[in-house]
Amino acid sequence: MKPKKLSKQSFLQRVLSGQLKTDQALARLTEQLHRYEKQYNMRSEVFYKLIVGTPAEDHPDFLAWAICYRSYFRVLQAQLSAEGASALAP
Repeated sequence: MKPKKLSKQSFLQRVLSGQLKTDQALARLTEQLHRYEKQYNMRSEVFYKLIVGTPAEDHPDFLAWAICYRSYFRVLQAQLSAEGASALAP
């Protein structure tokens, strides 16, 4: 059975509220980034540098890709912050 697709906003809310573990969130975002990279034959890093701030960013696919890319780094940063905080705890 295929898992239910979440909207980006719902996905982020679940991650931030703790309903979705950061490892799961990173896995889903990575999977989505790989789909875009395969579809457009371009690495996400290159895409993001080329597209952000241009009129092409308004294309629905490109907008979704950019949001996914930014979300990946937000979740990764949250995970690293949590790991750093737990390492400092007595």
